[in-house]
Amino acid sequence: MGDNSGLTELGWRQSQLVADWLAHTYQVDALLSSPLTRAQQTAEVIGQRLGLPVRLVPGLEEADQPYWGEFPVAPENAPLTFWDHSQALTEEHTPLYSAFRARVRGALAQILADHAGKTLIVVSHGGTIGTILRSLFGWRHMSVFTENSGVTHLAWQGGQWRLIIHNSQAHLAALNPPGTAAPAPNQPARAPWAADHQIQAVIDHYRRVANAYPKEPVIPGEKDLQALIKLAAPSKDARVLDVATGAGVVACAFAPHVGQVVGVDISPAMLERAEQLRLSKSCENVQFRWANATALPFPAQDFDLLTCRDLLSYVTDPQAVLAEFRRVLKPGGALLLDEIIGTDDPVKRATQEAIEIRRNPSFLHTFSGSAIEGFVHAAGFQVTKAERYALPRRLNEWLAYAAADAATSATVRTMVEASLETDAAGLSARQGRDGAITLTHHRLRLLAIARARQEHPATAEVNGHRAPDQKGLG
Repeated sequence: MGDNSGLTELGWRQSQLVADWLAHTYQVDALLSSPLTRAQQTAEVIGQRLGLPVRLVPGLEEADQPYWGEFPVAPENAPLTFWDHSQALTEEHTPLYSAFRARVRGALAQILADHAGKTLIVVSHGGTIGTILRSLFGWRHMSVFTENSGVTHLAWQGGQWRLIIHNSQAHLAALNPPGTAAPAPNQPARAPWAADHQIQAVIDHYRRVANAYPKEPVIPGEKDLQALIKLAAPSKDARVLDVATGAGVVACAFAPHVGQVVGVDISPAMLERAEQLRLSKSCENVQFRWANATALPFPAQDFDLLTCRDLLSYVTDPQAVLAEFRRVLKPGGALLLDEIIGTDDPVKRATQEAIEIRRNPSFLHTFSGSAIEGFVHAAGFQVTKAERYALPRRLNEWLAYAAADAATSATVRTMVEASLETDAAGLSARQGRDGAITLTHHRLRLLAIARARQEHPATAEVNGHRAPDQKGLG
């Protein structure tokens, strides 16, 4: 019903802030949501923060037709025209609104029947909330405005409804600096409950990247995407989790070949880009969620295939990330990694790492291919296929892709030039007659199968989900 697009970057940030505020304000028994994508995504963030599953309630969706034109309009100079006036809401006079109102009433009646006496969070939409308020309080002619992520608090007490809060945005204080009506454009996108500074570094970097590179992502290219699909060889009904989904390129590439794809990322800005790609490619079996890679909001053994591209170099504890990957895979489930690697020479690898970090301050490690295979094996996987390949890059394009400023670009260029003669960074860098530099990244595509499971001592199960520790990132 209506527009079913997902959240924007701002929407993801608002959902994180309202989730944190709700966690500090209410003791909640259940979390319900409209089935529309943007409501479900918001509810899932709240659910992660509160440790509650999300139950979808059909009927809470926003209206899919403009019913407001059916209502009478008072003259501009007569604001009290409808004081004490009662209009019969009938299918004859207000067919669109009557149908919408009946649908919402049915959903609300079911909620009240199922959760009598409980404290609930219901994630819905402005039109739905306004209709509930007008119907309960008789405000038939009042336009009820609700901002995105605005909080309305209703209570049934003493045989009557009480409106305690409407459209509260106290949770957005951290997003909107004093004296402004909207988020400052250059304000850091602070994650409200991320204790790990590395998470914040990644969020900040990829916010810059999301605003810098072209609308149609060019990395990975079609050839590399097809190589990933061929290596994984998924079944048509496979349920796939794409971790560190970024702009959603891998998730959307797998969509025609599998049953369902769920893409997760720690960056709200990249999730907005992923949603744009999903809509442009009409990937109906793809959904995106905000999540931390070491605290995935899914029960154990939930996926047939887990794909991940370019994550291990950004996490503080790759072993913990891989252990979490194994937890959410079904017995015999497959892990598909595609990672940048350095040479086996530790000195060259350290030089490459220094260049990578100077270009992108959220980058942490350059691992050798054998080290990554070792991590995978230690996490309980059996490597079945491993392909090493080269990815040539023009230095200027590589810097632009990271949204590097002029000073950073100049420093990185100097570092690469210093490595040209001896290949000190293992990047096989070459300089053409025109002065343009080309370098080559070495990469590893790896497919591994989860071995027989053993209890992981660092895993705590709460309501079927691993308790979030906020280490690492997604």
